[in-house]
Amino acid sequence: MAIHFSASEASVACGRTGTSLNNTREIAEVTCKLCLRSVEKIASEPVRKAPSLAELRAAAKAEKALTAAAAKASVGPSPREQWLQRLAQLPGRNRLPRGRSGQVFI
Repeated sequence: MAIHFSASEASVACGRTGTSLNNTREIAEVTCKLCLRSVEKIASEPVRKAPSLAELRAAAKAEKALTAAAAKASVGPSPREQWLQRLAQLPGRNRLPRGRSGQVFI
């Protein structure tokens, strides 16, 4: 019968349950392969030297959003402001009222 690794009395590292499980807190005494893998994975967590693909994509997306926001801010007047300038440049005062102000002259 395999000996499982248990950090607490309630559970073992491999996830098995039962009342007849042999468990220990000493890693050297463990014979369950799943428990050994779990303990080794926790003990020797590899240090990533390069960022993951998901992190690279997220960073590129954030950078793109920042540059898009900066470009949008420096584009110039909004379409509404451009339309108001165009209306102001129309000759004469006999045009229909635009915007919220009342009709001045016809």
